[in-house]
Amino acid sequence: MTSNSPFSIIWLDAHIGLPTQCQGLKTLFQADLAPAAAEFPVPVDPIDAMICSIREFGAPISFASTIEDALQLIDANSYYQKKIILITSASLGKQIIPEIQKRDFSIHSYYIFCGNMTSNVEWALEYFENGIKIQMFDFEIDLLIRLSRDLSDALIEQGKILLNSNPQAALSYFKCAHTLAEKAVERDTPNDPNDPHRPWTTHRRILDGENGLIAQAKQACNNNTS
Repeated sequence: MTSNSPFSIIWLDAHIGLPTQCQGLKTLFQADLAPAAAEFPVPVDPIDAMICSIREFGAPISFASTIEDALQLIDANSYYQKKIILITSASLGKQIIPEIQKRDFSIHSYYIFCGNMTSNVEWALEYFENGIKIQMFDFEIDLLIRLSRDLSDALIEQGKILLNSNPQAALSYFKCAHTLAEKAVERDTPNDPNDPHRPWTTHRRILDGENGLIAQAKQACNNNTS
């Protein structure tokens, strides 16, 4: 899915973007999961695993350690008409959004990771009220779970558009959407069975079953080959 995804994720962070930082994590991003698991046989951190799932089933991920590097990546992905998702630390996000607006780049959505949510809500709220899609998180795993669900929903919508004209591509979108959403369910399910929190599972009603979108896409593929 990665090469065919209509989305592209750019991750701006002063540390993760540096060439000498997070080598194991970046290798997992940039390689298929099976070869990566063979190269790194140690247990994978839950956050790393979520990002690998996003990369494998949702969209490619590029790293940037500076605002200018991120802007160049945005420019390059805009050329290929990708829908750009920007993940950034709060401090760099506050600086880069005005530059993005100045250059008239189109960003599909922003995911802001905050060490201190309270001190960053005010500036982000101003952009949100002006129609810019910003979501803020103070836990990385919460950000990645939400991103997985949002990407799943977006891939479902892309699949719906293609269902009649290209059911095979639609089926691929639906399967990837299902996998991403299930990964989010896996990470969001409480370890304590008495915890009342329950993960979001709406995708199952939409995708699964004999009348679900996956079944519809499979039937459309069969009709095209019969």
